Amino acid sequence: MPSTEKMNVRPVLKHVKLCDGDAGKPALLCLPGAMCSPEVFAAMAESTGYIGYGVPWLESEGPFDLVSLAQRVSELIDQLGKVILVGHSVGTVIAVLAARQCMADGRNSVAGLVLSNSGANTRGLGDIDSLIDKVSMQWGTAFWEAFSTRCIGTDIPPQLMERLQAYPAQLNPSAVAESLASLKAIDLLPVLPSLAGIPAAVVHGRFDKARTMAHATELAGALPASSLHVLETGHTSAAEAPAAFAGIVQSVADRILI
Repeated sequence: MPSTEKMNVRPVLKHVKLCDGDAGKPALLCLPGAMCSPEVFAAMAESTGYIGYGVPWLESEGPFDLVSLAQRVSELIDQLGKVILVGHSVGTVIAVLAARQCMADGRNSVAGLVLSNSGANTRGLGDIDSLIDKVSMQWGTAFWEAFSTRCIGTDIPPQLMERLQAYPAQLNPSAVAESLASLKAIDLLPVLPSLAGIPAAVVHGRFDKARTMAHATELAGALPASSLHVLETGHTSAAEAPAAFAGIVQSVADRILI
């Protein structure tokens, strides 16, 4: 006789399809930075020829601490099958923690990692508390436009820039603040050696105003089987140099043993 108890089933983390591609290859699962639309990955993903998905993780139900979000990403991976995780900024932290969770559970579903415009921790990043205060006190069009301008260091299509500047309007500022507050407490350096079996690449933008070359070098140096790539971009390399970024993704894919 079926149980009449209600099961509290958590919905699958929201994700959007960026492009179609070769179903015989791992899909790209792309995690943008805080306040950033998954659309920053669209042109890059299409250039790879792989199926691409983006995760607008701040649009989903909370909690919005990065450890909880990584757990939900690992559950989403169960639905999608083998993936290459592509993380940008704060999304890099979620990608690393999700990959670790999959490996800890004995799942080899993360076939590759591409981590961009980020670092292993927040040392040298600047005053995150000040940014959290701005999210709480200055939330609105002027703040969103200033934030997007700082993230984009080179030219992108004007229509894309307009959509990126408008994107935060659909987000809850308390969710953004929660994610940034949790970022402060995370250091990936003890975690990265556990990802030794995953082909990886670290991408840095030469004109990045948020992260430094030292951040990228530290991240790549602690991540086994990784390569470091510097592109002529700002803080959002996948959107600013989609073809070059796609080539880096392909270089990781070429090292994957399916």
